[in-house]
Amino acid sequence: MTFKKILFLFLLQLLLPLEAHNRSESYSKFQFLTLENEVEVRVTGTVKRGIFQTLNPGIKFQSYEDFISYLSDSIFLGDACKLNEPVKFNENNAAGVLKFYWDFQCSSLPSTVSITLFQDLGITHTHIARGAIDGKAIPEFMFASQSDLWQINLLSQPNSNQSSYWGYLISGIEHILSGWDHLAFLLGLLLLYQGRNIVIAITGFTIGHSLTLGLGAMNVLRVHSEMVEILIGFSILLLAAEKFFKHHYEFDKGVKYLIFGSIALSPLAIFGVLEPLLIIGLALFLTVYLSLTHHYSSSWIPLMITVFFGLIHGLGFASSIAEVGIPQDRLWQIILSFNLGVELGQLAVAFGILGVFALAKYYFSSYYVSIHNITGAVVFSMGTFWFVTRAMGI
Repeated sequence: MTFKKILFLFLLQLLLPLEAHNRSESYSKFQFLTLENEVEVRVTGTVKRGIFQTLNPGIKFQSYEDFISYLSDSIFLGDACKLNEPVKFNENNAAGVLKFYWDFQCSSLPSTVSITLFQDLGITHTHIARGAIDGKAIPEFMFASQSDLWQINLLSQPNSNQSSYWGYLISGIEHILSGWDHLAFLLGLLLLYQGRNIVIAITGFTIGHSLTLGLGAMNVLRVHSEMVEILIGFSILLLAAEKFFKHHYEFDKGVKYLIFGSIALSPLAIFGVLEPLLIIGLALFLTVYLSLTHHYSSSWIPLMITVFFGLIHGLGFASSIAEVGIPQDRLWQIILSFNLGVELGQLAVAFGILGVFALAKYYFSSYYVSIHNITGAVVFSMGTFWFVTRAMGI
């Protein structure tokens, strides 16, 4: 019966256009260069390819010329500035990002900057801009609506312009609430752990998430975003497999399950983007992981496991951070604010789900085990869907 539920929900997921890590953000870097009689402004914009696709640009833009015209109008520096040439863009396939380039010529330093890039395509889309005037960094600004203005002429009052720590805390909460993969992983943790181990597991996830975010922010860590997304899907699948199948894993049968896992994953090497060596590595990790969790029970295990998985999930956001960076003078304050938001968001969702489980157990006690198993099947189907489609390059 459980197998049928898993199969049904997996097929159902194929019909749902769920997109993980769908926190909709784009970034830009402004270089204001003072010349003899004018000011040159060079802008580099960045957006992740997956985020760009979720904005459904094909609906708005009927041609390449329409898109270029839209990009040209998306940054306004005042009447004293004009574009030197049409906007250019290219795609970095390895990093999974699109980059756009503007080159403005101004008669004087712009007093304000207005950016509407993609905000009309996604109601929750935000844009984070950074800048430097003649090499000297100025405070970054977060555009949350099309009416926001970046005050370039208020540099004598730096705190009047920069995005607040509260804004980054809210961004951390939104990052969790809008990330289907985070929510699915969190749901998997709640199915596996009880009592204080839940808080330990969630905190471990935040620790790992914070480490890779910090390394990405400091440009220490550069990642292959497509491979990270594949591993995130695999981590969700692994949690669900632990719930349903870990009791079948014995150390003396490790070779058997390693061979079985390698065969099961082998089509992803033939038709997808995974290398055979990576397939064997994933099968080996699955075998050892399920065997260990079956035989060893300790309050430290949830912490160690979720720190590791948090490292993987944090890489998804670190890939974006590495592209744009954040101000080095406020690096740790911003990271702390963002991850405090992540932790608050996770705990709020966790306690909300636990409340639903408690109500289900109280009012539907005879069906509670089935409800628990169906929820596990949902996690299994979502993890499988993301892992397979990403590994197949779909």
